[in-house]
Parts: sequence; C-alpha cells; structure tokens
Amino acid sequence: MTETFPWLARLLQVNDSAFPTGGYAHSYGFEQIVALGLVTDAASMQRHILAHVWPALIHFELPIVRLAQAAARAQDSTRLLELDALVDATKSARELREASRATGRQRLRAFLDAAPSAPLIALAQAVEEGSAQAHHAVVFGAGMPAVPLHALLNAWAYQALSGICLASPKLLRIGQDAAQRVLTAALAPMENQIARSLDFSIEELGWFDPLVDLASMQHEIAHERLFIS
Repeated sequence: MTETFPWLARLLQVNDSAFPTGGYAHSYGFEQIVALGLVTDAASMQRHILAHVWPALIHFELPIVRLAQAAARAQDSTRLLELDALVDATKSARELREASRATGRQRLRAFLDAAPSAPLIALAQAVEEGSAQAHHAVVFGAGMPAVPLHALLNAWAYQALSGICLASPKLLRIGQDAAQRVLTAALAPMENQIARSLDFSIEELGWFDPLVDLASMQHEIAHERLFIS
C-alpha cells in the first residue's frame, strides 16, 4: 500500500522562502556579528551556527513551536496567548522582538486567508486589541496542527538554519556552494537536536545569548546595513 502525505505540500509551501513572511529581510543579528568580525568565512559560520543558533532552537524555539501546535490541536486559545506573551518577554533585544512580531503577523495573515481556525482567529483578535504580538514561532506551530510533530520541527529548524546560509553570500566573501556545504553540516545533527528539544517543558524554556542580543542592539544603530535586523 502506498503511503501518502496529505500535509506535505502545504508544509513545503509555508516553509518556502517565497512564502510572504518577509523573513528574507532579516538576518536576526547575523549581519552585525559579521560586521564585528566574529564570522569571517565558512568555517567560522559553521562554528557560529553550532554555538549560537542550534542552542536557541533546542532550548526555546523548537519547544515553543511544539507547544503552540499542541495548543492549536486542543483548541486552547488561552494557552496560545500565554505562549505568545512568554516569547515576547524573553526577547530583550528590540530588533529581534520586532522581527519576530513582523514575520509572525505576516504569516498569521497568510494562514488566516488559507485555513482560519479558532485559535488563529483568537490570536489575531488579541493582536488587534493590543494584548498579543503573534510571534513567529507561535504562529508557525499553531497554523499547522495537522502536520506530524517531527516534520513540523524539522521544517522550523531548517528555515532558521537556511536563512543564515541564504544571507551569508551578501555579507561574506562566500559563494552559494560554500554556503550550502555549511547548511549541510548544520543539518547533519537534526534528528538528535530535535530529540533534545522534546525534553523541555514550558517551565524549563529559555535561552540567553548575550552575543546575539548585543549584536542585534548594535545593528539597530549601525550606519549601514543590508537587513532590517
């Protein structure tokens, strides 16, 4: 019997760089990290991803996506709003906070156009009332309740990792082939890293990375920049 994946086409669509979230305009602090000379080539970019991007995914972003999907499956709008408030409270750098809000709200509008649900409608109403922000990880999880959990988490991690690699040729003397080799290396531990993220409950969530926060704060007042954040 042939196995089918009715959710796969939709997941590929919403995870494509062409999906209208505006994520291509953000480097999430990476541009300033390059400007500070902390990443200069493919090797240092690979080290940066391992030391800074993957820990944030494991300890915070992937659990948020997982918990948001669970809230959407349970039709628990209250839980979804709690998660959104938690994300907002943990983003100390204004640029990162605003980037998450902007991409999340654009994704929320696209999700509501295609497949509105009670939790997404409640989140959108709360945004209109000024009591919620619609952070990106929350919207991503809540908007894909039918996708198997591991596929959803793979998709979120992939877009976080690939975003840096897509931005890198604009910021470094690095070609697309080298960027793809870095991405391949970053994806290699995917199964193990996602398994680690499953251990964190909502009470254990959190990841503090002064380097990324300070770089984002400096990027906000930089005289020249290619990306919004």
